[in-house]
Amino acid sequence: MKETFRPSRAVPALLVTALLAVPGLSCAAAGGQRLPQPGTQGWVSLPLPAGGQLNLLVVRPPGPARGVVVAFPWGAGDAGLLAGLVETYWDEAAPAAGYAVVGVEIYGPGLAESAPAVVPALLEWIGQNLPEAAGEIVLTGASAGGIGVFHAALAMPGRVAAILAMPGRAAGEASLESLAGVPVLLMVGSHDRRWVAGSESTAERLRAAGARVELAVVPGQGHVLRVPQGELVRWLEQQLE
Repeated sequence: MKETFRPSRAVPALLVTALLAVPGLSCAAAGGQRLPQPGTQGWVSLPLPAGGQLNLLVVRPPGPARGVVVAFPWGAGDAGLLAGLVETYWDEAAPAAGYAVVGVEIYGPGLAESAPAVVPALLEWIGQNLPEAAGEIVLTGASAGGIGVFHAALAMPGRVAAILAMPGRAAGEASLESLAGVPVLLMVGSHDRRWVAGSESTAERLRAAGARVELAVVPGQGHVLRVPQGELVRWLEQQLE
């Protein structure tokens, strides 16, 4: 299998250089509770109708939000991993560009079962607290969270402005037709063999469903991608123009 990074309008060619230039990234913020600043907010506990609660890590932009980045974490999806994901990819550049970041403390693959309860509660919270941006919802996640983004997307048809999985894949046999027309960027390190195969398969399924798909296989990288925050935000801005 040829390992390539495929730049296009959706994935700026500059990104291939920038990706390889970042010296190192944290995978988890120790303790997980030390993030918000820009417009701030912090941790929010959202009660679920059927019982239990959904913990959100919210970073607001300094002014009104122009969109919402909903982020799903690596691994088991606990608070520390969620904070690490937000700190690594989203806590500075996204709020500076006017996007609110809403991280969800949840195990991504578990959304196969829990999305019907979790997603409506999440959308209601966004509608109440970020009403100006509720029409521009971007889903993102890495690894387990990159599986969760697709379960979440299928539970909110017509509400997803873009999907960025880094890496991620669509699990299960559910139709992806509700994602027709949605821009999707699948990013995966070339050394991350199993996830490369899963990303390629997902790209084929999404294209068949009518989604606007870019598959970026990043040379020399593994499972935890080194990605400058500004480049991710530039991709989002191109999709939401």
